[in-house]
Amino acid sequence: MKFRPLAFVASVVVVVILLCSRESFGWGFWAHKEIHRYAIRSLPVEMKAFFEANAEEIVERSIEPDERARTDRLVEGPYHFIDIDRYGAFPFKELPRSYDEAVKKFGKATVDSNGTVPWRIADFTAKLTDAMKRKDKKDILFYVANLGHYVADVNVPLHTVENYDGQLSDQRGIHSRWESRIPEMFGRKFNLKAEAVEHIKDPLDFAFTMVLESNRMADTVLAADKKAKEGIPESELFKVTERRGRTEYQYSDRYYGRFNQFLNGMVERRMNNSIRRVASYWYTAWVNAGKINLEF
Repeated sequence: MKFRPLAFVASVVVVVILLCSRESFGWGFWAHKEIHRYAIRSLPVEMKAFFEANAEEIVERSIEPDERARTDRLVEGPYHFIDIDRYGAFPFKELPRSYDEAVKKFGKATVDSNGTVPWRIADFTAKLTDAMKRKDKKDILFYVANLGHYVADVNVPLHTVENYDGQLSDQRGIHSRWESRIPEMFGRKFNLKAEAVEHIKDPLDFAFTMVLESNRMADTVLAADKKAKEGIPESELFKVTERRGRTEYQYSDRYYGRFNQFLNGMVERRMNNSIRRVASYWYTAWVNAGKINLEF
């Protein structure tokens, strides 16, 4: 529908724009922590004791990349996404999967500004493997928590498109609505579960596989948002609420109920995919390190 905001809705839109810029880098804090929590439960017994003993730190540190992004957006921000649709048509074969080759073809400034999350995942997998070989607990915990964050991020559809926040389709703020508000409102009823891990033969190639998978879902997210708004009077589309100690205008519960309904379980499925894949990347690093004894 063509959206003609009322006077109070105009102020709402301003708030939404301020709150939902690209500074919203990944799953909300609650979702990232739950993904890491369940990923720990997914690990084989040979790894689980170490991860369970350090579970609280791993879970709490799962949001470190977002915290860095808020203070150093230009450096940290691109590690959380890739606007792969800027490289032509699906499956984006114009983009070399090698970072060096991509830079040679498009230039470093272009590649970095379009996002570098697949390469970040591959780099941190290798660094976690090295930390495990060295039995450096401090580095292991850093790379475990941070690698898990980036793997989870790449399972968010809007992290793989130029229209990452609906800014090109009059849907600004959809980024946060999908990845933060839906999990926060409905996530406690999700059937999140620990699943068997697998060794990832090529961490970079699989990172791009996740990117392509997520990219194909972005249009569905945008369509569900538009459908959710249909038929809701503008005066009922938003509500005034207290959140994190301040008064905000937010989309109404009625909107979110419809948005979640039209997404048809997508957010829950993507969280479960994230859980399995985060654990699998941790497992891959451990296998590549020679399945070292983590009792130290």
